Amino acid sequence: MTASQSTKRPVPLAAQFLKLVGMILVLTFLVEWGILFITPQFNNSQWQLTVVNQFIERGATPLIGFVFIYTGFWIQAVSGSATQPQPGEPALKDWRFWVFVLSSLLGLLCLLGIPLHLSITGQITEQAVNQINQEAAQAEIRVEQEQQQIKQLASSGQLQQLLKSNQLPPDQRAILEQLQKDPQALDKQAGQARERIRTQQQEAVNRAQQEAFLNRLRVGIRSFLLAVGFITIGWSGLREHR
Repeated sequence: MTASQSTKRPVPLAAQFLKLVGMILVLTFLVEWGILFITPQFNNSQWQLTVVNQFIERGATPLIGFVFIYTGFWIQAVSGSATQPQPGEPALKDWRFWVFVLSSLLGLLCLLGIPLHLSITGQITEQAVNQINQEAAQAEIRVEQEQQQIKQLASSGQLQQLLKSNQLPPDQRAILEQLQKDPQALDKQAGQARERIRTQQQEAVNRAQQEAFLNRLRVGIRSFLLAVGFITIGWSGLREHR
């Protein structure tokens, strides 16, 4: 065995290891992401968001896998051990062609995921804002009901008798005692309660919208970068494969 032959043997082995690890990474990603479609809920916005987020957040795994595969092909080509297609043989029969097609397809899905994610997060944010507004409206209704109830107690002519009894909750007793000193105290407290509710409502709405914006920005940038990586690898491989 010559020296050139002995140094040449490990090169294809290294290429095989790279391609093997790359395929495992790609297949692992596809299996884990495909599990989400076992019980699809296409009408559920939260499920749709989970599908998109899982695809984008784990997108680096297949990207690294394609880098390993591409490097393995490159090592084979440099070492002269790459299998050359026969003249006239269609590219569809070469599995390397489908690897690069898959990389390009994942890049396209990353690009399509940007407007899809924007649409889904818009729906979820709108639902969250509606829920916050409904809870705030219900809280104001409760304040109004409590105000009317206390006014009825105060106007019943039994205010002194109620204050002397131990039947009232401590909070109502404190309000009635203050109302006895200041007839406008109840309206002031109700106004302050409504103001607190509206302040908390606005803070919750702003927080929901800010979280949605940051999530959109993060996923959008990540999706674009992944798309660039997938498409670059896919198109480079297809160009060299021709």
